[in-house]
Amino acid sequence: MNRIYLLLCLSATMVVSLSGCLKSDNNRDEEMIRENEMAIESYLKADSLGSRVIKDTTGLYYITRKPNPTGEKPKVGDAATVKISGYLLSNGTKVISAVDDKPISFSVGGFVLLGGIERSPFLMRTGEKTTFLLPYYLAYGAEARTNVPAYSPIRLEMELIKTRTELQQIDEYILEKKFVVTERTPENLFIIRTDTTTGPPIGSGKSVRVKYVGRFLDGTKFDEDTPTVTTNTGQWAKGFDLAIQKLPAKGKAIIVFPSSLGYGATGKGPIMPYTPLQFEIEIL
Repeated sequence: MNRIYLLLCLSATMVVSLSGCLKSDNNRDEEMIRENEMAIESYLKADSLGSRVIKDTTGLYYITRKPNPTGEKPKVGDAATVKISGYLLSNGTKVISAVDDKPISFSVGGFVLLGGIERSPFLMRTGEKTTFLLPYYLAYGAEARTNVPAYSPIRLEMELIKTRTELQQIDEYILEKKFVVTERTPENLFIIRTDTTTGPPIGSGKSVRVKYVGRFLDGTKFDEDTPTVTTNTGQWAKGFDLAIQKLPAKGKAIIVFPSSLGYGATGKGPIMPYTPLQFEIEIL
């Protein structure tokens, strides 16, 4: 649930930012950009490490509080596990936090709308703690929200605990669940048979009824249904379709696959970009 809560919060932040910029006056925007920069510079003058600040090409400022030169940098599509909190630069009011202040994982570089929160992990290495200073256009935008005045610069505190590729996430998940993989295809579809039904595989171009439950690797359910599936028509996620083709009639399995066999860099509905998926499936 922590993962979903964070993604919803960050998505809402970025949507507000975009809509605020679209509705705001350009002259006002430019004036507030200058005001934000003055506020950030004033904050940095009072900060003992302010001389170490770096300004990113996006307009984001950051100070590495705890460096780790040998740490790993996240790549697009990796899952970054972070501790995160954010505050109004003006008065220190907390406006961004994880549920119960616990570490949260999310795919970096996968949001539909860009913002300072998405950019931040790319400027860190694992084990590092960093302060990010976000001008309003990289935070909540030009419209007011609860506890957040319009055009507010934000101070973001982040610790990058670890970063994992999709296959590393899948390997950890399978190990944690103690699954015995029946088959792993060259495309990295993992099939864990949960019955002993035998018979010829369903194959391509066949219509079958399938009962399924779809979950993220943290166990959160995002979908379930009992549709009629015609295989190899491009109607379904590739990993889901391939698994059905490989199972016999009445077969049951748990399947796991990366976003390259799912919804890739765009995502779909509640499925964020670069998200590996797990399905429990039964051929009826």
